[in-house]
Amino acid sequence: MLFWSILLGVPVLAFGGVALFSPSAARSFSVFFRSSKFVAWPLTAIAWFWTAYECDIIGIDAFDAVTKIFPGQLWIMAVVLTYLTAAWMPEHLSVRALSGILMLVPAELFKSTHALRPEAGVAFAPIDIVVALAYLGAMIGMYGMFYPWRLEKAFDIVFSRDWGGRLSGAAMCAAGASFAVISLTAH
Repeated sequence: MLFWSILLGVPVLAFGGVALFSPSAARSFSVFFRSSKFVAWPLTAIAWFWTAYECDIIGIDAFDAVTKIFPGQLWIMAVVLTYLTAAWMPEHLSVRALSGILMLVPAELFKSTHALRPEAGVAFAPIDIVVALAYLGAMIGMYGMFYPWRLEKAFDIVFSRDWGGRLSGAAMCAAGASFAVISLTAH
């Protein structure tokens, strides 16, 4: 869970802290993030290779019949799709790639959280907050895959006023801190 705490909790906490104390810096980072090919390409590669990995281990015969015609096919497809996505869909690519990653997180995260669930009959455990936040991220990811420009516009609307940015920053700090602390203390 240390891995997930660092990978997911810390960045949300950090960006939330920036937004809380300097909404203008968060807006500037957003502009950089959206327009940077140096951000978009690696995120796109991570999303496609992670998707290839998930397709490789899913074990559904109908998928395997199409994705495993020859050895290494999934990995070749990941390389080709990374390039084609970056070449043909450069607009909103960073947001779209991050959205894809958010959709993939629960598949791996839940392998860790499942072992931390309490015995049957316990209605709530702190690890449920981590699971809920992962589901929230996946839902945002699903929306962002199809409508990344709407996520960008929503961000711009919220951050158009400093109080909106600060309020969002406080919420992100709470979510990131909760995720990190629960992940680190769960056993």
